[in-house]
Amino acid sequence: MYSFWLSCLASVFLSLFSGGKFTMIKHIDGKVNGISSDELQNLYLIKNEVLEKYDASGSFLYSYSDNTLGPISFVDAADPMKPLVFYRAFAQFVVLDNTLTISGPPVPLQNYGYEQVTLSCMSYDRGYWFYNPANFELVHMTSTDIAVDKTTGNISQLLGISLHPNYLLEQNNKVFLNDPETGILVFDVYGAYFKTLPIKGLNQFQVSGEKVIYLEGKKIRTYNFKTLEDETVPLPDSTAISIRIEKERMFLQNDKGVDVYSVK
Repeated sequence: MYSFWLSCLASVFLSLFSGGKFTMIKHIDGKVNGISSDELQNLYLIKNEVLEKYDASGSFLYSYSDNTLGPISFVDAADPMKPLVFYRAFAQFVVLDNTLTISGPPVPLQNYGYEQVTLSCMSYDRGYWFYNPANFELVHMTSTDIAVDKTTGNISQLLGISLHPNYLLEQNNKVFLNDPETGILVFDVYGAYFKTLPIKGLNQFQVSGEKVIYLEGKKIRTYNFKTLEDETVPLPDSTAISIRIEKERMFLQNDKGVDVYSVK
């Protein structure tokens, strides 16, 4: 299924760069703090303490909230059956099912000696990665017994840089840690440093195969970290502040809500 999804997304970009057509099929109104998506073309909207899920046509499906944990900081739906919701204020995360029903109690990372965790995401093995700023390290936990089994060690010492990351994801057997001042640091799934991609100033991005996909001004931009090729596509909405692309769907967040586009 994963290879099929990558193929579909590659086809979308081939279409985009050869004069593909954007058609807006739905506007979802209301203030949104952030968006995410999954390979089934579902859309996730973060609205402070509330998470909402919509299908590919922009129709509402489910919602989840927990007012005791503060605002939602990040949602990772790489596995649409087990989306992860991270709460930075309390250094905790929860795992939901595909109906946004909580599948277990919140995991308080401070109980494991990590009180200042700022970033978290899912791992390919259904474990979890998080960033521990106290030691400037990425830490991997297993999902079965919530035990630490891998770390990168002190990244600042390793690379000789001042590190202030703001985004973390794992995709295609690589872990991507974004620092706006330095670029995107890439590690393998065992925590070994691989390279730094020279893309600076980002708050978020997607990774598909060997391409980083992100919003820059009024354009969609892709950077191939194997061939170093850089491509851009004009946006249909110049007010967009965030973008997600899944197969034949594009989701654009702006100050008024989220627009759902079909890409042909």
